[in-house]
Amino acid sequence: MSATLNSIVEQWRTLNPTQRRQLREMLERESQATEVAERDRLIESIMGKYADVRTSSDEFNRQKQDEIALENRRFTDAGER
Repeated sequence: MSATLNSIVEQWRTLNPTQRRQLREMLERESQATEVAERDRLIESIMGKYADVRTSSDEFNRQKQDEIALENRRFTDAGER
């Protein structure tokens, strides 16, 4: 264990139970905030990297629109004859 960590543990031992609980809660909040920030950074980097990649639902919708457009052209072409 590092000297810094040993010093922290020694100081922790001098705290009363209420102070220990408060410190634990504060450390837990800090840990959660750090995890959320890291997750958000990861999500942002992925979104940027794959921004032009269609999701499967996007691709499905594009294909359906293409099919509708094709049917409309066929219907229009058949009506002109």
